Order: sequence, then structure tokens, then C-alpha cells
Amino acid sequence: MNEHPLDLSSRVIDSGVADAPVNRLTQELSELADGVALVESFSHAVVVTTDDGLVVFDTSGATTGPDVVAAIREWSDAPIASIVYTHGHLDHVGGSRAFAADADRRDEPRPRVVGQRRIIPRFARYEATSGYNRIANLRQFGGATKSGVDTDRPFVPPRTMHPDVVYDDRLTDHVGGVEFEHNACLGETDDHTWTWIPSCKTITAGDQFIWMFPNCGNPQKVQRYPLEWARSLREMASRD
Repeated sequence: MNEHPLDLSSRVIDSGVADAPVNRLTQELSELADGVALVESFSHAVVVTTDDGLVVFDTSGATTGPDVVAAIREWSDAPIASIVYTHGHLDHVGGSRAFAADADRRDEPRPRVVGQRRIIPRFARYEATSGYNRIANLRQFGGATKSGVDTDRPFVPPRTMHPDVVYDDRLTDHVGGVEFEHNACLGETDDHTWTWIPSCKTITAGDQFIWMFPNCGNPQKVQRYPLEWARSLREMASRD
């Protein structure tokens, strides 16, 4: 069993020494507080229990989404009532099809999906520039071969769930007796959501809080918003 993520985080922050991987892809679920859990994947998923089922923040990517669902199912058999996208990057939304498949297998309604309104045009842009996005990612992360690049394969994974509920600046949502305060912000993307959950004094920050210097973009991708990013972190810190 790996070191608990809260213990790892506290040790690294207190010592200032990162002597072990801090962005782990273990596919393991750890309970952070009563009714709050984290699945360490690419990207992580945060799970909150309510009287009406689970609320899950982010679904990881298309290849790791099934592992996230499996980890959640080892922890809870409750239906997944809602998914919240912290933003529209595919490593956060592409695993949603595994959540839809889980609901179908269990003969339950598919989760309701919540996201900031700008996720919708992001998905449309991804679909319109599918080949370009694939090539840009291969240049950044590697994977291009002499035989070329398969630009015909969709950039957005098939059956990715689109938001059912969208908002502009702030949305107070209630699921199974738990209040979720969703806040729109700029930072890693222009469609980012961070959420304050007063009942358990928990914040889900998505990629607004990461273990590296903020990604300020590159010439082939949309530039990030470092100033607004910093402001959002200060707003998060003001919650008590």
C-alpha cells in the first residue's frame, strides 16, 4: 500500500523535499475524510458521498477511466448521481464513458454532468481541429513515428459525456443534502471550476492546484492565465 496522499502531501510541504513521486498514477482510492475520497489516476478523481449517491469530480482519461470506476466500486456501491468537470481537458473528461457504462450495467440513470459553460465550445473546437490537436500533443508529449500520425482518429474520445448543467460565474448545487458551491475561474483553462463543499470544508481545485510550476502554455496551444490563476488560489484560501 502506498503512503497515504495526505501524509505524502504534508511531508513534502513541511520539509520542502520531494523525495518521492508526488503525482502518482496508482489507480488506488484513499479516503481523505468521512465521505470524501481520492482516486490517484491521470488525472485524479475526487468522490463525495451524499444521500442520493456519489458526486465525482473528474473522470480521468479514456484509458484510465475504467480503473477509476473500479476503484470507486471497491469503496462504494452507491449510484453515481453527478459528475463535475473541473475543466474540459481530455484527461479529466475522457473517462466519463466508463461512468456511463457503469450506470448502464447497473441499470441506473447515467450521472448528470456539471461544467462551466465554456466547456461546450471547447469540445466543439476540439472536434473541428481534431487532427491538429493530435499532432500538437504528439510533438509535446512524444509518440510521432516515421509512418506518420493517425489524424483520422477523433481527438475527443467517442462517447465522452457532455455537460447537462452549465453555469457562467457561480452555481450553488445541492445533491442528496450536500451543498456544492461551484466557482468559475481562469487558469489552466478558460472553463475551469473549483468547488467549495461547506459541510466537509473541502475544496476540489482540479488543475488550479498542481505539483509543478503553472503551465503557461506553448506556441501551439492556447495560452494559460497565470494572473487570474493566482487570484483563484487566493479566493480558495479565503474559505474556512
